[in-house]
Amino acid sequence: MNNNPYVKELYSVLSQKGEKQEDIDAACKYAENLIALNLPVVFNKEHFSLLVGRKYKEITTLMATLETNYYHLAYIKKKNGGERTLNIPAVSLRIIQRWILDNILKNMYISQYAMGFCKNKSIVTNAKYHLGKTCVINVDLKDFFPSITQKQIFNIFYYYGYTIDVSYMLSRLCTCEGRLPQGAPTSPCLSNIVCLKLDKRLSEVSKRFKAEYTRYADDITFSSNSDISNILPIVKEIIQDEGFQLNEKKTRILFKHQKQEVTGLLVNGNQIRVDKKYIKKFKQEIYYCKKYGVEDHLEHIDCKKHFYRDHMYGKAYFVKMVDEKVGKKLINELDSIDWE
Repeated sequence: MNNNPYVKELYSVLSQKGEKQEDIDAACKYAENLIALNLPVVFNKEHFSLLVGRKYKEITTLMATLETNYYHLAYIKKKNGGERTLNIPAVSLRIIQRWILDNILKNMYISQYAMGFCKNKSIVTNAKYHLGKTCVINVDLKDFFPSITQKQIFNIFYYYGYTIDVSYMLSRLCTCEGRLPQGAPTSPCLSNIVCLKLDKRLSEVSKRFKAEYTRYADDITFSSNSDISNILPIVKEIIQDEGFQLNEKKTRILFKHQKQEVTGLLVNGNQIRVDKKYIKKFKQEIYYCKKYGVEDHLEHIDCKKHFYRDHMYGKAYFVKMVDEKVGKKLINELDSIDWE
């Protein structure tokens, strides 16, 4: 018998209950496999409810009424116009999803080429791979999160060894209307796990073309010291084969003499930079906030962001991540604004 304390205790408890030997062996084997992968053992819905500190009936009700009772829609404006729809989970659901993220998903394997939603990685890490290249190609995946289905999420949990019932339960708790919701804490990590095969296939293609490959969420980038524009038809075929679609409008082929941008950062030459126009516009916003006051400025530009202050500081820290000196100066400027 396995020497793991959990498995030993499980064997003892089931034996004392008078369970059949074949059922005891099956339960212990199931637990061993999950523990070996550093995953929590979940036998069924009732066991899961105990692990997350919820009543069994609450989990059952939650699963049955997710869309109607446990999500609300929010809309944020995109930089290039239009709106992005977010499915925001209720606090009670979000706590459960957070447990799944911290205890299960963070222990699952993701590709080394995934740069978004990863510990110790950022847009700067992503951009560094493509610094000073002759040719940079940017590709965007259309409707990224909604393209990922509950079936794909189910397959992840089942592949790692969870039972059919547990895999269904976990996939149901992580999806909304059969899709990955943009707004749930589990979605970013799950998207990376789902894209493991996509990353592997695209990285293999990049090696054939002697190119670099990275993916930051739905932003895919290839770069090389030679023209690799003929990689695109193969890339498109692989992306479609993996269940995604290209956003053709956002496909960019950029050469040295052009402004080469990767996840919002310039990668021409030997140093990553923030676009000067971005910083100039940001400084103008700070100037107007100081001169006319934040409230009047927001009214003038017809901005209804309730989190405008956080938005501005976020932009400053974005700059600081790339250029510490300029970023600190912008933060000091923001500190001097009367936000009340």
